[in-house]
Amino acid sequence: MGLKLIVENDRNELTVHDFEGNYIAAGRSESNDLVLKERNVSRHHFQLEIIDNRIIIQDRGSSNQTFVNDREITGKMEIFVGDVITIGDYNVYLEQDDDSALKTASTAKPGKRTASENLLLAKTGYIGGKVFPLKGAETVIGSHASADVYLFGSEIPAQHSKLIFDGNMYLLVKGDYKGKYSLIVNDMEIDSVDMRNGDEIKVDGFVFEFIEKGEEYDPVPYQIIAEEARKEKLRKDIKGIKSVHDDETTEITQVKRISFKSPLLIGIGIGITVLAVAIIAVMIYLKKNNGGSEDSGAKRSFKVTVEKKVPGSGKTSVA
Repeated sequence: MGLKLIVENDRNELTVHDFEGNYIAAGRSESNDLVLKERNVSRHHFQLEIIDNRIIIQDRGSSNQTFVNDREITGKMEIFVGDVITIGDYNVYLEQDDDSALKTASTAKPGKRTASENLLLAKTGYIGGKVFPLKGAETVIGSHASADVYLFGSEIPAQHSKLIFDGNMYLLVKGDYKGKYSLIVNDMEIDSVDMRNGDEIKVDGFVFEFIEKGEEYDPVPYQIIAEEARKEKLRKDIKGIKSVHDDETTEITQVKRISFKSPLLIGIGIGITVLAVAIIAVMIYLKKNNGGSEDSGAKRSFKVTVEKKVPGSGKTSVA
């Protein structure tokens, strides 16, 4: 699967980088797959892993963090075509080729296309909407890692079937296997058949349409359905890895909760502070008053003067 990253710097200059692998490392070091040379980018900043056509992003311990859609990511998170990664002065836009299985409703535009070569169009499963060009004399369909049309499934034969080109037309033949699997074309069980435009091949839960060169086809409706199915499957199968969009919802909920509780917490804090100050003030006041009364009682003396009038003398005696 080829992932396209469009990088925008702080001067609004755009560069396009195409990747075919399942792992992309980004940072300032020249050892990275995507090299971003500004100083506010860490030497090893973030990585992208493609797991079963799902894109997982992880910050690699950068000093300036990694943001997706303006929100900081923590741990591993799932992101999608159309999301924007921001690191330092760069915005990195995730895009995909027109024939990608990762095309989403927001980026894909339904419309007929003309096949430039013979191909198989996947109509179901996690690869819905993906096209497989038929090149060379033989195209193998199966669960073996070397198969030209690789299908993940423990019960799917390693070589379910193959398309053989004789220079004029394609012959579909059954693979060499035993068991419940049959070669089904247009809802009929066969051992081999010459393929015509529009023929449908069924392999377990997968359906492919044979498209001849020069004929029209539209992969977008199948891409949209498959994208939703992949998201749902990821959330069930990969424990502990959230979608960045799920994380945005959680963050918004937390912000609402904090804004609801903050006035109450602030009011309680102010009340406790005022009460503590009042208690301290009362204690100081009482201490001062009690201390003043005790000192006066210990040190103060009184002088009593008694005047007595002596009868007949007209004089007053003082005692």
